[in-house]
Amino acid sequence: MFKPGLETFFESDFKSYPLKIAAVTNNTGRDKNGIHLVQRLLNDKRFIIKKIFTPEHGFLSDAPDGEYVSNSIEKSSGAEIISLYNESKIPSDNMFKGIDLVVYDIQDVGVRFYTYISTLRNIIDSASRNDVPVAILDRPELLGGINVESPMLNQDLSSFVGHLPVPLRYGLTAGELALFWRNHANIKTEVKVYKCQNYSCPMSFKDTKFPWFKPSPSMTDIETTKFYPGTCLFEGTNVSEGRGTLSPFRNLGAPWVNNSKWYEILRTLLPPNITISKVEFIPTFSKYSGILCKGIQLTTNDDFIDNSVYIGVSALYALMQSHPNKIEFITNPRLTKPFIDYLSGTSELRIGLERNLLPSQIISGFSAETNKFREFRKNFFIYKRSDAK
Repeated sequence: MFKPGLETFFESDFKSYPLKIAAVTNNTGRDKNGIHLVQRLLNDKRFIIKKIFTPEHGFLSDAPDGEYVSNSIEKSSGAEIISLYNESKIPSDNMFKGIDLVVYDIQDVGVRFYTYISTLRNIIDSASRNDVPVAILDRPELLGGINVESPMLNQDLSSFVGHLPVPLRYGLTAGELALFWRNHANIKTEVKVYKCQNYSCPMSFKDTKFPWFKPSPSMTDIETTKFYPGTCLFEGTNVSEGRGTLSPFRNLGAPWVNNSKWYEILRTLLPPNITISKVEFIPTFSKYSGILCKGIQLTTNDDFIDNSVYIGVSALYALMQSHPNKIEFITNPRLTKPFIDYLSGTSELRIGLERNLLPSQIISGFSAETNKFREFRKNFFIYKRSDAK
């Protein structure tokens, strides 16, 4: 039976205790019965929980996308909840005083711009600077842990949505990624991964028989994660990526879209395992909140999609071809380039679309660097892979 790293951690022996713990977690840090890491720590005499660090969306994973979260108190333990999604996003050295161990337990999605791995990097860096060991309680790689997809991060576009030098879809669990970063950054402090039990890649989330705990407001179910690596690129445009609907990152559209024209071009680009349909939707929040949008919906019956980034790029390409001069690449006042450049980690993807390059041409232009990472990441595998591509 599958068990997350949380179970491995609590089943382990510790040489000395009680250990003063700083937990890095959110709504997903739960066991199969829904009992949270904080409660498990509180009920175990080997641990004293001193602080709780939280990523974007906060402790309950319900704060809106991009909204700063305030500090608070966790009622059952009395521990301070310190938000790491604020102006600095980096814990101060003072926050590690009196801490024996940092315990990280967050379900990730396997995509570079999903900001929990940026918090993971910052935690490892800060803990290392203060000589505090880090325990990673690992969880499944929801995208399968097999495929890697372009592009790599251009360091000139480094930001909180692109903080680690990896491809957009990197094919590692959070624990494996932590080992990669420890090696890359020459981290000397201990970073120990508590593995999932009875787990290998690819293993679909439904086959784990583990309950789904929503990691963020718009990551509503496992179906959403399949398309997210590609369709989240629409976040950098004037088109709704489906936030505020029942099918975020599968519904795409805007009030001005002619979805019949879009559909006719896109259907010729998609692989046979992807179904496209014309839809109308009204987002309840985010872009075009309360306004009727016309667009498309993407679905699949497969557990995993090999080329989800290509699918997102194809959807953008088809919309630009069917609606000339209607697509805007939006900017952020705190950033110097269009936001899609930071999401994709390169300006070349946007430039390729503006030059009317085919999606396959755009993606193939990134393959050399991505192939190098695809092989190098194998040094950090801690789970069996049936066919690591």
